[in-house]
Amino acid sequence: MRREYFSHGSCAQKYASPRFNRNNQLVGKTVQPMKLSHLIAFNIKENNDLISGILTIEFDYYSFDGSIKYRNIQYTDSRLIKHIEGNPIVMKNIDSYLRKNLLESEYGFKF
Repeated sequence: MRREYFSHGSCAQKYASPRFNRNNQLVGKTVQPMKLSHLIAFNIKENNDLISGILTIEFDYYSFDGSIKYRNIQYTDSRLIKHIEGNPIVMKNIDSYLRKNLLESEYGFKF
């Protein structure tokens, strides 16, 4: 399993802000995304069993518009898949958690 670790703040200075023309089209250099990884630990109770595992998410973050493109998702325990990907609320909460952390690290907001 390949892992990449990046600091949110140190990568932000490497990429210039994009420029837009009158039609709101990107001009000039192509903006490169920040390639980030995040680990999330889970403890889920299934019947009488406790499932513990780590979710590894690799994604590209485009700071100019705040978009995220997910590249790779890995689980240390395959039983987590049905509890995470099988539940849209959990998926939405993970996405919100990542976006909140990105905003906090990029702009210093505390929620």
